[in-house]
Amino acid sequence: MDLSSSSLHYETAPEEMLIYDEDTNFTLADESFVSVDEHFTGEYINAEFHERSTILVDGGENFGVSSVAFDTHEELLWMGNQGGHVTSYYGPDLQKYTSFQVHMTDEIRCLHPIDGGILALSPNSLRYQMRRGLPIYTYSSVNMEEMQCLIPMKHSPDSFLLSGHNPRIIELNLSEGREVQMIDVGEGGCAIMRQQTRYLCCGEPTGRVELRDPLTLKVEHSLETHSASLSDFDVHGNLLVTCGFSNRQGALSCDPLLLVFDLRMLRALTPINLLLDPLLLRFMPSYSSRLAVASPTGQLQFVETVVSEPDMSLYQVNWPSAGCVVSSLDVCSSSQAVVVGGSGGSLHLMSSTHSPLYNAFSRPTEFADPIENYEPISLDDTMAVLASIPLPLTDGPLLSDWPKQFVARGYRRTPPIDPEILRTMKMQGTVGYAPNPNTRRRNQVSETYIKRQEGRGGTPNATGGDDQQGFVAIPKRYRKPELKYNKTGGPLGEGENDVENCSKTGLSGLEATLPNSYCNAMLQVLYFTENLRNVMLAHQCPAEFCVCCELGFLFHMLGSGVPCHSGNLLRALRSAKEASALRLILSDTSAQDANLLLLIQSWNRFILHQMHSELLEAKRKEIKMPTFVYRDTDFPSIELQNQRKKKAKAEVSEEIIEDNTKGETDVSRLFGSKQTHVFTCLKCNNKSSKDATLLVHNLVYPHTKGQISSLSLGENNEISFCQILQSSVGGSQITPAWCEPCYKFQPTLQERRVKTLPQILSINCGNNNEADKKFWKDQMDAIVLKVVQGSGDVKTTGNTRQCRYGLSCTRVGCRFKHPQQMTETGISVPSHLYQSHSWVPLSLVASLSENGQMTVKPKPANSEILKGDIIYDIYAVVCYVNDEKKNIVAIINVSSVNDTPLWYIFNDYSITPVGGSEAVWFSMDWKVPCVLYWRQSTSLICNNEMGITEYQSLVGPPPPISPEVLLNVPKCATIIPLSPSEIPKQGDLVAIDAEFVTLNQEESELRSDGKLATVKPSHMSVARISCVRGQGPLEGTAFIDDYISTQEQVFDYLTKFSGIKPGDLDATCSSKNLTTLKSTYLKLRYLIDNGVIFVGHGLNNDFRVINVVVPPNQIIDTVQLFYLPHQRMVSLRFLAWHFIGIKIQSETHDSIEDARAALRLYKKYLELESQGILHSSLEEMYSIGKSLHWKVPGVDTD
Repeated sequence: MDLSSSSLHYETAPEEMLIYDEDTNFTLADESFVSVDEHFTGEYINAEFHERSTILVDGGENFGVSSVAFDTHEELLWMGNQGGHVTSYYGPDLQKYTSFQVHMTDEIRCLHPIDGGILALSPNSLRYQMRRGLPIYTYSSVNMEEMQCLIPMKHSPDSFLLSGHNPRIIELNLSEGREVQMIDVGEGGCAIMRQQTRYLCCGEPTGRVELRDPLTLKVEHSLETHSASLSDFDVHGNLLVTCGFSNRQGALSCDPLLLVFDLRMLRALTPINLLLDPLLLRFMPSYSSRLAVASPTGQLQFVETVVSEPDMSLYQVNWPSAGCVVSSLDVCSSSQAVVVGGSGGSLHLMSSTHSPLYNAFSRPTEFADPIENYEPISLDDTMAVLASIPLPLTDGPLLSDWPKQFVARGYRRTPPIDPEILRTMKMQGTVGYAPNPNTRRRNQVSETYIKRQEGRGGTPNATGGDDQQGFVAIPKRYRKPELKYNKTGGPLGEGENDVENCSKTGLSGLEATLPNSYCNAMLQVLYFTENLRNVMLAHQCPAEFCVCCELGFLFHMLGSGVPCHSGNLLRALRSAKEASALRLILSDTSAQDANLLLLIQSWNRFILHQMHSELLEAKRKEIKMPTFVYRDTDFPSIELQNQRKKKAKAEVSEEIIEDNTKGETDVSRLFGSKQTHVFTCLKCNNKSSKDATLLVHNLVYPHTKGQISSLSLGENNEISFCQILQSSVGGSQITPAWCEPCYKFQPTLQERRVKTLPQILSINCGNNNEADKKFWKDQMDAIVLKVVQGSGDVKTTGNTRQCRYGLSCTRVGCRFKHPQQMTETGISVPSHLYQSHSWVPLSLVASLSENGQMTVKPKPANSEILKGDIIYDIYAVVCYVNDEKKNIVAIINVSSVNDTPLWYIFNDYSITPVGGSEAVWFSMDWKVPCVLYWRQSTSLICNNEMGITEYQSLVGPPPPISPEVLLNVPKCATIIPLSPSEIPKQGDLVAIDAEFVTLNQEESELRSDGKLATVKPSHMSVARISCVRGQGPLEGTAFIDDYISTQEQVFDYLTKFSGIKPGDLDATCSSKNLTTLKSTYLKLRYLIDNGVIFVGHGLNNDFRVINVVVPPNQIIDTVQLFYLPHQRMVSLRFLAWHFIGIKIQSETHDSIEDARAALRLYKKYLELESQGILHSSLEEMYSIGKSLHWKVPGVDTD
């Protein structure tokens, strides 16, 4: 046979396969390597498998095949030979994929494909190689001697077991590249390892198979198989099958049978007789009981373990030369292919189908990119495109370059800078930086936008619409204030000025960093509802999450005149099921898409009904006690932990009293409008009625001709606001309703007959659709047009200048001409008329007739008030500001009844004085009314209802907090409760410290100047509060050490800084002194109200998170005491080490330890100050701190 041609071919099927090209470095040592049919002419016996491909492997002329393995992830077959070379072949045609040298001399003992590559084991090393041929690393150690096999561990995918003719099994962590442990297996070693669900099966050369625990690797059972030596074994399910040699007359003899063991019963089953001498065997994975068995001479037999008679399916491998023996065997995971490697360097692939698949779901194999060939171009072809063949870049001139005199460089025009950027820009030297207005997408420049403007004439649209690059003419006092925060939540940058302005007004603003802070505007309205404020301040009840109590605490802070936040109130609202059902609790993602205009009106209705229901519940269950006392056992979330439920019931007696006022509360007396609803069926004239008390009224606007015709129209089809309010509160309408006599739904006339009018009239304006907004706009235009037509000195169109902002002008009091204000007669309406002539009156008069009909009209000027008339003055307006960031503001008259009006815009922490006319001026484009609050100014009521003046006299000052909150404290190991003689008095010292957990993650942004700014600080929740005596015989002893129970999900316990661990705040499993935030809050409020002076470190941040306001003269902060101007703030740990020689916070933080350290530091401060060496001591401290990098020796690590 001639092998000198360009390629070697032989047939195993009707097709031919290319084995080696002429550029191959290998040569055939023996020309007897020929096609199959030249050596084997006999028939296969019951042939199910046929020899699909046969090749001579790389280096096959010198080295035999030592190991083969099918890839379990891709359609690859791996081969390792006795010369340390590894080659992979793709598909059933055995197309060479990769080939690389692993070891220079040692053979490849085992191949194991994994997800990231291939593991090749040689006697003394392990190579981890990528499938593409790149080595990842090679591992070798002194413990690796005569390695034979490797197998992954099931419980740890990164760990592999390596064994061989070595007394130890090595556990190797592949990702870390280190030996985890070594297991002693005896002198014989372990030559074969197989995995089973219950055992790790280890085969010894002496013929014994040890069953080890997969986790501990300890021997649990041993199986004696062959008397002389173990050749091979495999495991599948509960069966273990072996083949090997026996001693017969002093010589080794191959056992012509397979031994079968049941691993469940740990006993031998009936052996399987074979027609050949078995050397290697493998279970076929797709079959539960089928085996492929190979003999040394190359015979293959497929047998069943459950069939008594052996299967006669035999096959003889066609060796390329005489004397070849089988050296390796493997079966693919799909059982469609079997590969046999021989000592002569040949590889034989047998398959049951013509196109076998190695795996059921193989991933695509990555091949090298094909080299692109270009069609040659003839020099004579004048139509050829030379650019079809890319050329390398060159720095020299090209033949196609135009002469310089015909070329002019054109530069792209710089787009104009957004006016919002110019407005907010700050300069640092020659560099300006501004916050991103988010009007463009990231990494995109709108070049087409500039071209479009040029096509329109080269100038931006003068109307100020959307084409004006983000310009929105909304006054700053209405825009969402942007406040940058430091790590402790304090204001930075422009926010400091707004907070200072807030303090100058003597009014308290509310911060909006917490979730659901959209209700800040309504909270300000409720606070300036004087009678409601007094009711909330006087309310005290034992409920853990009481909205009325939290409103009282918040109103107490708002009375201090400093900015604060409503964190504890929002916490109580999150616990209210009604608020969640009404979807008033927003997440961070839903807050961006929330309809604030409807949301704030729903919140107004909810808060009034919530206050009414809680006051009614407290009224029905009054506790007979001299003064109200908070006990930890009063709260259900703490009862389980303290196990004091029976004792609490014995100490507190409750009495259910009769409701003599039919469910009335202070809230219903203030806001409630008693009505009788009469229902008349239009078919049978059946009448029914029911009484109701409404706390909130919704404005209903007429849109149909029938609704409009029922109202009296004024000039220019004007419908007054008083008519809309009158029909909304006490009107009638026809709606389908159930009629009992008719026994079906019938058109029903529903009439609302008003019996009493409220002291405070709460109105929801609606305006949630374009029809309502258009109606409101039409009425405003009609009011102003009537004023213009009735005035003779209004200038015509030709005498008024055009407004520069055109249709988008929203400036209050603009006196220039606007296109939307042109009438049919050509009269221009100045904008200031919209402010001075509002559709909503500042005052109105309401009266009731005997039949329950309500009449509303504007308050007449210079006229007497009739008996029975009720004058309402508007004192609060909540508006929705429709800008990019969406905002809710409140315009409130903060003065008392009948005093000179003082109007302010409350925009979170920003408070700005305005005129009263601006409160009832609305643009409806960006300033939309949501909620209106009216209050009675003068009341001459003919019935026996109480007027607002008389009601004020009944509401006294809020009761003080009882000292019992400090005395009735359960004993625990960390505190000694106060005795009555130890109750702190004004001027007494109390050291305090608090620990916190976070409920969400902090949001920061990198500014253009390279500094990191905190946009939204993390939402922190108090977890532990500790108070320590500051004087007396028990000075330094804690009397409060409360862990605050929380039902909210904690994002980070900050254990390293707080000492709080998961489970410490859970009432079901905590071992700490767990209590409620409300109980601890009252203890602190008592200390604050009694004038106690608090000593601590970083108290401003502590009190801010606790959500309590402490006067500055009652705070002694060691951060400020030990501080030099223009220097850094020093930590409590460093101060305690430097000045008093103690090391705190070595492992974790403890609030009692920190409070004691702060108290001792304050005493040290007084000592240094009295000696006159304070300043020099601080300078020395800063010098030492800088040299130590502010790290405490022995505590902080580098």
